Amino acid sequence: MINKALKHGIESFQPHEVLELYLFTLLPRVDTNHIAHALLQKFGTFEGVCNAPLEELMKVKGIGRKTAQQIKLFPYFVKAYQLSAHGDKISFRSINEIGEYCVKLYTGVVNEIMYVLCLDASNKLVNQVLVAEGTPSEVYVEPRQIVEHVIHTTTCSVVLCHNHPGGTLMPSQNDIETNKRIKVALEAIGIRLLDHIIVAKGNYITFNNHKF
Repeated sequence: MINKALKHGIESFQPHEVLELYLFTLLPRVDTNHIAHALLQKFGTFEGVCNAPLEELMKVKGIGRKTAQQIKLFPYFVKAYQLSAHGDKISFRSINEIGEYCVKLYTGVVNEIMYVLCLDASNKLVNQVLVAEGTPSEVYVEPRQIVEHVIHTTTCSVVLCHNHPGGTLMPSQNDIETNKRIKVALEAIGIRLLDHIIVAKGNYITFNNHKF
């Protein structure tokens, strides 16, 4: 199975086969087929397995603490792999590139999180800050939290991004009001709010491309 994946990829694999293969790398002397089926029956998808609470994973026969921890780490390795494609010095040529970058930031994230991307005059990323983490349904951010991270930097413009783990891309009324207040606060210190990106289920929208 490993040789097949390395030679041809895993596009033709069934969901349980993909998980079975990954589990085999963690438990090389164990028949992982029944474990993969049990995990998918309990958590639905590979993503659901990786996002499941540690203690819940350990309730599945064959999954010990160490294996559960390795499963939980998998999305973080994927995220690091994806972001490494941008290199150490990241420069954006369009808002679409920023949107695609933001999608990668939320790999494996189950709660709403807001990031601030700080850009210089050439649209190079000079700082990336996780400003706040909330619950699976909301995150609360005050404009002063944003200002504190950019006021004494070389930031010329800011892109806000946050996620909707529930899957909807449309902003809530709170998202819209928060965006307005942050924009006013940044303008007061001479920094432009370039855009605000919402990420959900591997897709994104930008406030500037949609009229809310």
